[in-house]
Amino acid sequence: MTDWPRLLAFAKGHSGAPLALATLVGREGSSYRQPGARMLINAQGVYTGSLSGGCLEDDLARFAQTVLADGCAKVRTIDTRPHYGCPGRLEIFIERLPASFFQHLTVCISARLPFRLRTRFHASSGPVGTTLENAPPERPANGEDLRDHPDAASKTWFDEDVGRQPRLLVVSGSEDAEPVRRFAEILGWQFTRILPLSDAARRHVTTGDCVCPAEELPTRFPPDERTAVLIMTHNLARDTHYLRYALPAPYAYVGLLGSRRRRDIILAELGESGLLADESNTDRLYSPIGLDLGATDPASIALAIVAEIQSLWSGRTADHLRHRRAPIHDTPRVALA
Repeated sequence: MTDWPRLLAFAKGHSGAPLALATLVGREGSSYRQPGARMLINAQGVYTGSLSGGCLEDDLARFAQTVLADGCAKVRTIDTRPHYGCPGRLEIFIERLPASFFQHLTVCISARLPFRLRTRFHASSGPVGTTLENAPPERPANGEDLRDHPDAASKTWFDEDVGRQPRLLVVSGSEDAEPVRRFAEILGWQFTRILPLSDAARRHVTTGDCVCPAEELPTRFPPDERTAVLIMTHNLARDTHYLRYALPAPYAYVGLLGSRRRRDIILAELGESGLLADESNTDRLYSPIGLDLGATDPASIALAIVAEIQSLWSGRTADHLRHRRAPIHDTPRVALA
């Protein structure tokens, strides 16, 4: 996942004010965040984002104020061992960003367009700073291997490929969608509650709600690899109707709230129409939904659902980390050169 949706929300709240971007561009040893982590700071030292577990940010925010004052980008190296007890060394690049930078990123993220950011943090590779490049070509999930690049030995810049912002569509007219929304917002996902017409007639439609008939779902919200659909209307006929259109569409995840028995009743009806002839349709269906967390109330059920979607998007098994023999963190989605 990327920091940018949260950073752009901060930038929007400080529109017109100068902002500094701090980027973790290198590390040795262990660190809480990986290269590519970013934070934004305003002239008063208020910030969002993190480059550590919370031990470095206040100091970096004060240092960033000097960058905002003189406009000169700087690289700061921090040895975390003497003061923080973490066996690591971090290299952090801090720059002042123009307002136009955020405007361009907002357009890309709002349109769900992947894009590439190039951060040059040493002048030997050209003007320093972060720029928006063209949309990235197809490349492995952990980033392009640039070790053979002619400038690789100098390590003066890196690319960050930013994919589509995770999007969660929840078909529901009930209040149990609220904790799902709150978890999604904490994670920086786009969230839209889809209201069936029958529910829209009896409740106030608020920001983040969308009245959308089932047959219009795939066209108004085109499926992609970062869109999940959660169907939880608590009505058998409505759930069946929305699943009829959501299941054949190549959404990354389709979740159906309810028991196995209820799921089988719905699938039996859909199967009679030939919808299940394509096995990939049922492969995308998660029902009962959620990880096995012992959830029994709306908040813990929402946690189990969101955790399941997160594990799917990250390609993880959701097992205990103490059982994991591989490194905790995957290779960061940046390519260093």
